[in-house]
Amino acid sequence: MLKEKENINYPIKYAVLELKSRGGWLVGFRDITQGFIASKCYVVETNIVYHQDGSHSITHKVVFPYEDIDCLKTSLQYGRKNIGEEQIPSYDACDHPYPVNIVGDLFDSYEEAKKYAEAKNEAYKRNLITNVSMLDENWQDKFESLIQQYNNSLEICYMFETIALDKTADMLITESKDEPPMIRVLRPPKKELE
Repeated sequence: MLKEKENINYPIKYAVLELKSRGGWLVGFRDITQGFIASKCYVVETNIVYHQDGSHSITHKVVFPYEDIDCLKTSLQYGRKNIGEEQIPSYDACDHPYPVNIVGDLFDSYEEAKKYAEAKNEAYKRNLITNVSMLDENWQDKFESLIQQYNNSLEICYMFETIALDKTADMLITESKDEPPMIRVLRPPKKELE
């Protein structure tokens, strides 16, 4: 694995990682969001999509070295702190990278990424709170229970973030000046009025 990692020459940036746990049959086997953290990642692809109104959006395919929150939760039950095996970019038979996450923003510093992750956590918390019906006679108990679960989950996410940052300390952030020239974003020609 070490030899494989030495050959990796992808740009490295910070991005916001959505930590998810595998859901069971009660939630239709959907993944359950635990929280958002700032993490280093390998950038394997960048896409620009042009829209009819002349605007554009940029997305990035990235590989996060660590993203298994379930591993940490299980290890905590046994008094350990394990976040799983490090993932590095790999390619399938069709030459598509995996395991890939798609993000909209990349950051040069941890502080920028952390600020964005905390904003996403607040938005997620507000979304959770709106699911509590005030018509329910036990709404206050449900509200407090939901907030307590959210805070516990976020505490584990922050623990995961700290461990992941320690384990990725050797991944140096790619400086903007060393990167290949930025892709030029095309603009539609201005239409002249007749």
